[in-house]
Amino acid sequence: MTVVATAGHVDHGKTSLVLALTGVDTDRLEEEKRRGLTIDLGFAHVDDLSFIDVPGHVKFLRNMLAGVGGIDACLFVVDAREGWMPQSEEHFEILRVLGVLQGVVAITKCDLVDSDTIDEVEALIRHRISGSFLDGAPIIRTSIRDKESITMLHNALAELPPRSASGGSRARLWIDRAFAAPGAGTIVTGTLLDAPLAKGDEVELVPGGRRARIRGLQSRGLDIDVGRPGSRLAVNLTGIAHGDIERGHQVVHPDQWWYAATFDAELRVLPGLRHALSRRGNFILYVGTEELPVTIRLIRKEEIAPGESGTARIFLPRPLALAPHDRFILRETGRDETVAGGVVLEVDPASRISRAEPTTEAADLIDRRGMVGTREVFLRTGEIHEPTVDDVIFSAAKLSAAHGELVDLVRGSGDKGVDVSGLSEALRHAARMLRPEVAVVENGRLYVPDRAPSTQVRSPLLDAFDASLFAPPDAVAFDRDELRRLTQAGRLVNLDGIHFSISAIDAAHEVARRLLEAKPGGFSASEFRETLGTSRKYAIPLIEALDARGVTRRRGDVRIAGPRIG
Repeated sequence: MTVVATAGHVDHGKTSLVLALTGVDTDRLEEEKRRGLTIDLGFAHVDDLSFIDVPGHVKFLRNMLAGVGGIDACLFVVDAREGWMPQSEEHFEILRVLGVLQGVVAITKCDLVDSDTIDEVEALIRHRISGSFLDGAPIIRTSIRDKESITMLHNALAELPPRSASGGSRARLWIDRAFAAPGAGTIVTGTLLDAPLAKGDEVELVPGGRRARIRGLQSRGLDIDVGRPGSRLAVNLTGIAHGDIERGHQVVHPDQWWYAATFDAELRVLPGLRHALSRRGNFILYVGTEELPVTIRLIRKEEIAPGESGTARIFLPRPLALAPHDRFILRETGRDETVAGGVVLEVDPASRISRAEPTTEAADLIDRRGMVGTREVFLRTGEIHEPTVDDVIFSAAKLSAAHGELVDLVRGSGDKGVDVSGLSEALRHAARMLRPEVAVVENGRLYVPDRAPSTQVRSPLLDAFDASLFAPPDAVAFDRDELRRLTQAGRLVNLDGIHFSISAIDAAHEVARRLLEAKPGGFSASEFRETLGTSRKYAIPLIEALDARGVTRRRGDVRIAGPRIG
């Protein structure tokens, strides 16, 4: 299916042309029929063509913008009597900056003027579209009373290919209508982007995060089981009222998107604008079918001249499911004019300014951050990448730096070794990649191979502490010099005057982890003591040691998971 949006000046015959092509009158509102003026979006289809009829009047530009997101092509309409008009120009520039790549031009009402006038209008059109996405597009002279001209127009549109599938893995449908159908319930419509939606799928509504389920799908009036990217869909939802949904909301699969209220973008200021674009002004952003007031901050520039491009950070009043390459329009409300179009570079960017190349989002994110979780990479960019280690991806520079720092720490630690739980997240992940000839892990500590405890002569004193992990012997009974040596080597730990084997700390860590798996809301000190099978005298120092290491965290009378629970 090829989704085609009409475009052109008010009263140039867009709706009449769609009616002639499809037999469907897209002026469905009573006010539209009374005024003879398209106010809101209209929808029709014929064969493999699906039409979105947009209003031409400047007062209803917001509705026009809601209709042209996600289209494959445009049907650009120019009246033979009036020629290229102000809204023709604005619609044309909007289509350019939104990245529309193809279309057909229709000169309408050709039965009302002579051929010389039509020749002049066509020459003006060819001049205006020269060098644009419409350069070389068919220009069809039409009249709704001339069936042959309508057939020629249909054939020209039918030859336009649908956009190639993006290969995306995350479905997203921008809602342009929401209503209740008798006997069916809530229906939303829109153009599906990037990935399929299927009957029975659980979906999430953005904003709000409300969950619903797809009861049924229709495309071109036919029931289907799976909606394909690029198609116009009617989606029957259960579990949500149509009154809770508005144009501009999104239907997505849960847990697949990073909802962002800030993004970096490349802006292109319209060449016909009579002033430069600066951060000053009241702006409205149009993206998908949504419109939102936004503030902007230009990056590296104070202003952007007409026809020029620049980078900006844009702040939304609420989060959206956005992705790199999404296109949008920026209008200034004070002057009531379209000022720029843009493309999303990075959603929810880090504090430093993102780069201005929207082609390697995941690589750029990893390069700037050094280390990123695979899930975060997917949520931010939609790209799936193999982890470097565990569930994270390192940049080459970050991995090299982490490896060097880790080796230096281990080599300088002597017999004591390095406590893995005390390392930064990056170093803990990097430790998993150290070769055994560089370092070994024993009892949660990293050692140079020939300094590891397993390579040392066993100490009878240490054996005594290892034999009673959670009820250690009284240190007074042992040689003080030996106690000091084992403590300095990291084999024993002194907790408030009570010595424990390092193995006791590691075992207590594992007990805490298992307790939290069973009771995510937290466990009490007495539950910890009972699980250890020891007395309060020994349990309290152990749990406090876990608190200090970040394994657990105290909240009231219970312990909850700390950042290093593992």
